[in-house]
Formats: sequence, C-alpha cells, structure tokens
Amino acid sequence: MAHVLMLCHDQNLDRRVVAQAVSLITRGHAVRLLALSHDGDTHHEQTPEGIALSRIGLNFIIPENLTYTGYMKRQYSFNDVLNWGANRYPNGQGMFQRLFNYASRLNWALYKALLLMRYRNREMHDPLPFRHAFVRHGQEFPSDLVQVHDLPALEAGAELAAAWGVPLVYDAHELYPEQKSFSAVQRRICSKAEAEHIKKADLVFAVNESIGDEMARRYQIAKPVTLLNAIDPLPDFDPAARYDLLREKLSLPAERRILLFQGGFAPHRNLETLIQAMAHVKTNDVDLVMMGFGAFGDLLKAKASHLKLLGKRIHFLPAVPQSELLQHSASADIGIIPYPHVDLNSYYCTPNKLFEFIQAGLPILANDSPELNRFVRANGFGHSATMANAKQIARAIDMAFAVGDFPNWRGTIEQRRSEFAWSAQDVIFWDAMQKLLEKLQRV
Repeated sequence: MAHVLMLCHDQNLDRRVVAQAVSLITRGHAVRLLALSHDGDTHHEQTPEGIALSRIGLNFIIPENLTYTGYMKRQYSFNDVLNWGANRYPNGQGMFQRLFNYASRLNWALYKALLLMRYRNREMHDPLPFRHAFVRHGQEFPSDLVQVHDLPALEAGAELAAAWGVPLVYDAHELYPEQKSFSAVQRRICSKAEAEHIKKADLVFAVNESIGDEMARRYQIAKPVTLLNAIDPLPDFDPAARYDLLREKLSLPAERRILLFQGGFAPHRNLETLIQAMAHVKTNDVDLVMMGFGAFGDLLKAKASHLKLLGKRIHFLPAVPQSELLQHSASADIGIIPYPHVDLNSYYCTPNKLFEFIQAGLPILANDSPELNRFVRANGFGHSATMANAKQIARAIDMAFAVGDFPNWRGTIEQRRSEFAWSAQDVIFWDAMQKLLEKLQRV
C-alpha cells in the first residue's frame, strides 16, 4: 500500500480530484488530501469516499512576495515604537496608541497601492500565495507519492516530493496562467512558476488534447497524459427513461422544446449574449432554460425581463444536487455551451457540462472551438457554430433545431457515452499512476 499526498487549493472539492482519490483508494492505497478551509482554522475529517481530508485554515495562507513582507516589516516597526513609548512614557500611552493606529492605516493604504502597482489588478493580488501553507501542513504527512492539482500547489508539491525523494504528479486542470481575470504581470508570474516546476514532475495530466499539446510546446516537456473531466452516471439515473422534469417544474406544455444552459452564472461565459440572442431566435417553439447558481444570475434575469422574455421564452431554475442533475439534463431537447474565446482556456475548453450532457444522452449545441468541435461535431453528438454575438447565437439555435437530427444525435450519444464516462478515464489514470507506484516497490 502506498501513501499518496494530494494538494488542491480549492475549498469546494472538484469532482476530478475526488474521482482520482477514489481510484487510488479502491486499489488499496491511502490518500491524504490537503485543501482549503472555509474559515481561519485547520480541520481534519474523513470524507464518505474514504479520503483523509485536511482543510488548511485561511490564516495559514501567508503571501511571500516583497510587497507583503515589506508591509509586515513596517507594521512590526510601528508595534515596536508603540511598546517602547508606552513603557518609557506611561502617561502618553493613549497618544502612542493613536499614532500607531494612524500609522497602521497609512501603512495599509500604502500596501494596497503597492499591490496595485505590482500586480496591476484591483480584484486579485498575489496569484500564488499558497506555498507556505501547503508545505507547513504537508510536512506532517510523509508520503510515497505527491500529487498536485493545479498550479497554485505545484511549487509546494515539488518541494515536498524533493524533501522525501518521492515521485511528483501534476494534474493541470487548465492553462492556469491564461485566465482572463489575471493581469499581464500575474500571467508572467504564473507562467514562470509553471515553467520552472513542471519539469520536476514525473507524470503530468491535462484535461484535453489541445491543452496537453500547448503545455508540451510551451514548456518543452513530453505531452501530458489526457484525462478528461468525465463523470459516471449515478445509479438513480436511468439512461433508457424519458425524463420531463424541466417542463414539469416550469409548467411548460409538451410542445415547447427546451434549450438548456446549466452551471455557474458568471461573467465571460457569453450568458448575457445568450439571453439577448433569444430575442432574435426565429424558431417559435424553443424556450431557453437557465439552470444554475451565482449572483450574476440576477443580472441575467434583469436582462431577460428588460427584453420582456422572462417567464415567456427564458426561464430560470436553481441548480440541483449532483444526484438529480442528469435527470434534469435529460429533460431538455438540446444543451448549449456558448463560452466565448476570451482566453486560451475558453478556446480549448471541455467544461464539466459537456460530459454531463453526454451522460444524460442530451444533444449539444456548442461554440465553434477546437475541443468542442472534436467532441460535438466530429462525434455526431450535436451541432457547433460561431457564437461571437447575439445574432450568431440565434442563427446557431435556429439551425440546430431546424436540422431535425435529434434522433441521430441521441442515438450516437447513447451508443458511445460509455467511452466518455469516468470509468473509461479511470483506466487511463490508473495505468499511468501504476507505473510510478510499481517503481516505488522496486526501489
């Protein structure tokens, strides 16, 4: 039995992380997962899947950039002056306290200004502040193999693996440096860190072929092993059943056909444009159902209301538990993935909903992009088209519903969905991991 330490900077555990941990546990290995807590304290627990989970308290996340260390150095100096003054001039303690408070406020304002100057981003500062927290907590759990999920934990994982002389596995969930929310400075910081530490990994996974090709080209490494964000349908889902939960919840007549978006409501996903597109859709019997979560949904509802389409051709439903998701997905006529090409990640995206739609047997309408074309168009799972503006999205919707190829799309998905389930990806994951674990046994 090998002891595997996994590092993940998420608070809500990605199902990809859990699936890989379960894959190891079911084959007799022990997994300790370090993730982030929702509060300041570190907590230890056992998940229902058998994962030993340690949630690192947010108080332990200490940036190591010069801007932060300079801020803390000044703050400690102010505190030393306060203590000196209060001890030497007891009667002036109140005055020294007021001076300390004033200096602290100035120091904080200076710190915020310097952060903005350094990172050029008002919303986010140090993009990689987790090394210290992961190393400090990881040292408590010497292991036979270290697996890192995404770039923020890579440096710490490399440090721990080197200290123990064990293999390092890096699972890149995306092209982390290419996120649209980063400034150019932050992208350079992330790119430099990934270029330095990815070469220390004995095994690298990527979420699709295009991202794997890009990482191999960018960092001059062997092409990562492709491991899709696939899911297995839960036992409660019957692929042969005909579900109609969306029409039932929304009291829609049977003749209305449903275009479904499911997932997080967030900027940079073309969702405002999708709402606008419904004003241009000519196919009269199509309704858009937006099923998801996030405060951005309020803006989308307001836009739909302004277009006088809310509750008429555009409907909103809250997200449902994972145990009920496929039943709801299967209740639609087609699922849409409209993500725009705002960065390389969206251009090469294969989001979770792609594999949810496939397992639900739901035909797919997707934006024209390399990986979505590979899955949707090349496999005959649906239709893809350019979605650069509202009218183009509307034309794509009209085309998809006009083609009338739904029986063929559904039939093809039903025949091949097992190829895109996690059970198929689990074989790929275990084959790659087993080779490393076998090397450990021979040492």
